[in-house]
Amino acid sequence: MNCKTLLAPLLFCSVLALSACDSSNTSDETAKKGTSILDGQATMVLPEGYVRMPQELLEKKYPASQRPKEAWYVESENGKVAIAFSVTKNVMSEAQIQQFAGMMKNQMKAFSPSISDVTVNGKKMSRLEITTPAADGKIFNVMQLSSLDGKLLISSFNVTEDLKDKYTQAGKDALSTLDY
Repeated sequence: MNCKTLLAPLLFCSVLALSACDSSNTSDETAKKGTSILDGQATMVLPEGYVRMPQELLEKKYPASQRPKEAWYVESENGKVAIAFSVTKNVMSEAQIQQFAGMMKNQMKAFSPSISDVTVNGKKMSRLEITTPAADGKIFNVMQLSSLDGKLLISSFNVTEDLKDKYTQAGKDALSTLDY
């Protein structure tokens, strides 16, 4: 597996997700039980204000080769806050996640990433936190790496630096509810 091949689309998707802006509402009941994501393969309890990015907008904002499976964003912040999901074609077992996260950290060392191992709903995952430059400032990214049906799943929380303090804890809390 080539880490560089995975890295470029991941960072590109993180940056592009933040420029999206469109909306619909989620109900309180859905928020408590979790929102169905990835065509029903998983659920996540998204914070209030997150809405699904329509397919047309995904296609507009992301090139086909780097488009996440789906993205959710905060409409009131004009897309500066987002959670995106990319199921890669790369075979990845849960046992390989920690090693892969270490490789990614090494590949992105110029950005001083931090890495942590987490257990979410009984599954071992790794989180990579990194701040990357963007055209209009910096973007804080939390990439949660896990194995879904033997493939690498990247669940990313992204926020512009000016909104980092306001949204980061809720974004991390949402990542901690991923269930499949």
